[in-house]
Amino acid sequence: MSVKRFKSRLRAGCRQTLFGLQCALKNRRFARAPKRFLIVRHSEKPHDYDVVIDWAQQRFPALRSLCELRLLPCRIRDWSPYVLHVPWLRDPVQRWSEEAYSQANWLAAECEARCIPIINRVDRLANAGKSTAARLMARAGLRTPRMLPINDVDEFRETAFGMNLPLIVREDWGHGQLMLRADEFADVRCIPLERFVRPIAVEYIDVNTDEDGLYRKYRYVAAGDVGITLSVHISKSWITKGKNCEFSDRLRDEEMAYIDSQDPHHELLERARKALELDFVAFDYGYDRSGQMIVWEANPLPLLHFQGGRRTYRNPPAERTLAAMLKLYLQRAGLPVPGELQDLVSRRQPLLAEPV
Repeated sequence: MSVKRFKSRLRAGCRQTLFGLQCALKNRRFARAPKRFLIVRHSEKPHDYDVVIDWAQQRFPALRSLCELRLLPCRIRDWSPYVLHVPWLRDPVQRWSEEAYSQANWLAAECEARCIPIINRVDRLANAGKSTAARLMARAGLRTPRMLPINDVDEFRETAFGMNLPLIVREDWGHGQLMLRADEFADVRCIPLERFVRPIAVEYIDVNTDEDGLYRKYRYVAAGDVGITLSVHISKSWITKGKNCEFSDRLRDEEMAYIDSQDPHHELLERARKALELDFVAFDYGYDRSGQMIVWEANPLPLLHFQGGRRTYRNPPAERTLAAMLKLYLQRAGLPVPGELQDLVSRRQPLLAEPV
């Protein structure tokens, strides 16, 4: 074994021990309910969705007691307390660890053998990969960009697979990664494909609006059959992210109008969720020049957080999303949904005065 590999394994072992101990201490303090959710994370990302746990402890401590946190690999001696299994693992797991993917599938099989429901089965997470998701959603009747895997580099550089320009090259798996645009054939020939692991060519669809020259990306979260209008990112760039959002009173009011309303595409997006075989997933979509909805991608582990400053108006839909997530967990586990939680999902319950 090389020194580099030995050091990597040593660091991984130390992380596993440290975060495993943290989980055990939290479980001893908080996870005391006789029936519990088996929530699994990985030592590479041990704090994913801490916001869910922290919010539940502050707002619904009885529900926090249902949440038992474990790290992969996970060996269970007594299965009797568990009524639900939830892997909080970034999709798809095999992208970053074949070992973790195998461990997570073993755990899912053990749960399935005991009739323990699973939220977002690990072997379904790859359905949210860009090209697969686009194909599945298109079959369900939604418009998605055309996407083709770049398996033959020479053909792509020579023909661009017959796709119209401009086009986009991005990663098929994962989120928030590199995206490059080719406006001319000279760009196609020069795109550094070696920077990608699973590159795909994506149809570029213009969602720029004539009224103000800005690009808009709507985020909708589906928790079972409940839909939450979470945010609208508005930017000057065709790559629309939270960090490059424009801000003005007018744009704030526009976003607030969306998050305070029911999404007009709820039924279509519910159909998309079912086509992806996922229980909890966020969709990013926009509108082309003709006003038709274009679904860009699906994310089974979307970023959930509270914000301060001038964007605190995004906190109510964030809290409704957390409430809808817990409601989904309770329903799948066959446990009662507290009226206060249901009221929060239904917008009939006051929200937190301050972010957690």
